[in-house]
Amino acid sequence: MNQQLRERNRAVFLQMMSALGRKDWDAGFACMSEDVYCDWPYRPIPEMDEAMVGRDVVRAFFDAGQAAMAGLDYRIDQIHDLIDPEALIAEYHSESRHLATGVPYSNRYLGILRFRDAKVCNWREYINPLAIQEMFERVAAAPQP
Repeated sequence: MNQQLRERNRAVFLQMMSALGRKDWDAGFACMSEDVYCDWPYRPIPEMDEAMVGRDVVRAFFDAGQAAMAGLDYRIDQIHDLIDPEALIAEYHSESRHLATGVPYSNRYLGILRFRDAKVCNWREYINPLAIQEMFERVAAAPQP
């Protein structure tokens, strides 16, 4: 039973990350509970909230935050199973570019996820905020079309 839960949750995670990486918000956010709790202990953007609650709130954040970017094309490096089959830790990275300038962007992440009823209900993501800051600086310095 525990192995079935792990496999189901891995599949949900992989489906979510694939969809979010393509900016397919409908498919990606369908993998989250309505009351999903997301937080970033090291906020990638200083002005953003450290935590967000609710699928619609998180979706609006992703939509606004990635509007100027090509899809993040998430790649999963490793998934670590935990004793609790309703949780996992994942290491992943992304490659993208700023649409208007072509400035490249890449980052690495560590996600700690919890699942309830085959949906992500809690997502804590550790991200390198310096990679985002550097991309914003390169975009500001790039010739604008």
